[in-house]
Amino acid sequence: MANGFTMLTSRVGYFPGSVNVGLVLGESGAILIDSGLEAQTAKKLKKGLEQLSKPLAAIVQTHAHADHFGGNAYLLGCYPQAKVYAPPIEEAILRYPILEPIYLGMGASPLAELQNKFLLAQASRVDHLLPTEGEIEIDGVSFTVLSLPGHSWQQVGLAADGICFAADSYFGVETLQKHKLPFLVDAWETLQSLHALRESRFAGYLPGHGPYETEAEAKQTMDANIACHERLLDLIEAVLTEEQTLETGLAAVCERCDISMQNLSSFVLFRTAFMGYLTGLLRAERVGYRLEANCLLWRKKSAPGAE
Repeated sequence: MANGFTMLTSRVGYFPGSVNVGLVLGESGAILIDSGLEAQTAKKLKKGLEQLSKPLAAIVQTHAHADHFGGNAYLLGCYPQAKVYAPPIEEAILRYPILEPIYLGMGASPLAELQNKFLLAQASRVDHLLPTEGEIEIDGVSFTVLSLPGHSWQQVGLAADGICFAADSYFGVETLQKHKLPFLVDAWETLQSLHALRESRFAGYLPGHGPYETEAEAKQTMDANIACHERLLDLIEAVLTEEQTLETGLAAVCERCDISMQNLSSFVLFRTAFMGYLTGLLRAERVGYRLEANCLLWRKKSAPGAE
């Protein structure tokens, strides 16, 4: 690991960190899977590539959250020949990063406090759209693309040489416990993706946040993620036994989960996640909503035959 990368096979490895960055050695250079939060991380990646004596051939984006593509601008400045691949919808946000604080701000012009490195990365060009599933060859390497929406709209995972880079489809147990209400845009899609990923067969798995694990270990971690999401869905459903607005419901859930929102960034992230769980419950026909007195009210649906 002298170059900062941990190799898992002869040509597949990763750069460990708060956001893991995948590495695959291609025919002409290195392929990175995501690029981390910012230029500081990107500089470490560049140093590692130099020690490997490999130029950057490509960056493959799993999804367009700032902490996963914030290093692109620096790396592409150093390696202008490198190609960038990203899934549809996600590629639009890479090219126009202001869209992330816009959607977190419910579509309004984002407040200055939301325009920080965690929510607003530097723009990145995208050279090729990535299919959301199937096979693709990049720099002589065959990748399996896995459709893993839920955490983001068209998030994908990538697999090569039996190693699966699972993006943020699941989190390491420590990360899961830390966040308490994991970020997602659709809990139903998140669970569908997790169950599909759990049925996959790879020698090892690396989430975007958390340790690399063997197949057996990773399946246990996925089970912990599934249990966490199901527990939160049950909790939110219970909170909605009485009608709640979006914000009163969020406050009630945060109180029960011992979450303290200290700044606007954490508020909009938790609010979006809460709405993502409501979306999941709505798709499962477990909750409903109505408008009254100019308020959007959410409530648990009564069981058939119940009064």
